[in-house]
Amino acid sequence: MASSNPDLIREFTERCQQSIREFEEIQVRCGLIGPSGSGKSSLINAIAGEKIAAVGVVETTNDPQEYVHKGITFVDLPGCGTQKWPRDTYIERLKLDDFDCFLLVTAQRFYDSDAYLYRELTARGKPCFVVRNMIDRAIEDGLHDNGHNEQETRRLISADIRHQLEPDPPSRVYLTSARQPAQHDLRELLEAIAEALGGLKRSRFVADMAAYGEQALSRKRQVAGERIVPYAGLAAANGLNPIPGLDIGADISLLLKLGNEIACIYGLTDNQLAYVRRLLGPDALPGLMAKTAQFATKYLAREGVMALLRRMARSVATKEVTRFIPFVGPLVAAGIGWQATFLLGEQLVKEAESLAEEVLAGIVRGTAPA
Repeated sequence: MASSNPDLIREFTERCQQSIREFEEIQVRCGLIGPSGSGKSSLINAIAGEKIAAVGVVETTNDPQEYVHKGITFVDLPGCGTQKWPRDTYIERLKLDDFDCFLLVTAQRFYDSDAYLYRELTARGKPCFVVRNMIDRAIEDGLHDNGHNEQETRRLISADIRHQLEPDPPSRVYLTSARQPAQHDLRELLEAIAEALGGLKRSRFVADMAAYGEQALSRKRQVAGERIVPYAGLAAANGLNPIPGLDIGADISLLLKLGNEIACIYGLTDNQLAYVRRLLGPDALPGLMAKTAQFATKYLAREGVMALLRRMARSVATKEVTRFIPFVGPLVAAGIGWQATFLLGEQLVKEAESLAEEVLAGIVRGTAPA
C-alpha cells in the first residue's frame, strides 16, 4: 500500500517537483536583428506584455543586449559585418545556433548584413520571422503623402521587403505596431513563433507571451490547465504525509505558488497591468483594476488561500482524519488533496481568464485605429 511504500511516494513527489522545476527553468532564446531605430525595444515589450526594455533611446548596439521575461530571453544582436563583429565569425562567436528563433526587424529597409544573416540562419533551419515594425505610422504616412489606403500601403511595403530579401524572400512579412498590438499582424507573429517551437519550449513561450486575441487565450488556457497537474500531484503526496497538520500548510504554499504562476500566464501581475495602463492611459479600465486587486487578495495572498481552504473545511477535516486509518485512509486523504487542489486550480484559471478577456477587450477598444 501507498502508506507502507515511502520510496514510491518519494519517487512520485520528485516527479511532480521535476515537472514544476523544468517549466521554471526552460528558456526560449529569441534573437532580434535589425537597425537601430526600428522599434526593437517596443516590439520586445509588446511581445512580453510588460516593459522590460527601455524605449526611445536610439543607439548602435555594439554588444548583444539581453532582456529576460520569465522563460523568454530576448537578445538584441549587434550589427553584423563591423570591425568588431565580422561576418565570417559572427554566427559562431554569438552562438546563434543555440537560439530558438529570430526576428528580423525594420521600420524602413534592411541592410545587406541583415539580409545576409537572414539567408544564413534560414539555411541552417532556424525559424526566422521578418517583421516590418511601426506599420501604424507607415499607414498614416501612406495616406497623407500618397493617398494610399491601408491595404495598398501594406501591399507595397510587403512587396518591397520581399524584394530586399531576394533571391529567397520570406513567405510572409509581419506588419506590426507596438502601439496597436491587437491590430495588424502581431497576433499572427506570436502564433507563428509558438508553432515553430516544440514541446516544453512552446508551452513556455505561450505562457509568457502577451495575449492579443482569443486564440492566444485558448492556448494559455491549455498551458494553465497543464500546470495544475503537478501541483495537484504534490497535494496528493502531502495527503500521505504521516505528520498531523503539516500537509495543510504545504497545500497553502502550493496554491500560492500556483496562483502566482497562473497570474503571470494571464498577464495579471502588477508589472503586466502597468504596461496595459501605459498603453491605454492611466484612467483606462478602472473597474478591471479593482477586480484584479480582488483576484490578488483571493489567490495570491496567504489569508485569501486559507479562506478558500476553510470553505472546504469538511473535506480538509476528512483528509486529516482519514490519513490515520490503516491502508485505505492515506489513499483517501491523497485523493482529497488532489481533488481540492485541482478544483481550486480550475477555479483560479477560470477567473484569471475572465480578467484577461476584459484586458484584451480594453486593448482592442483602446488601441484601435481612429
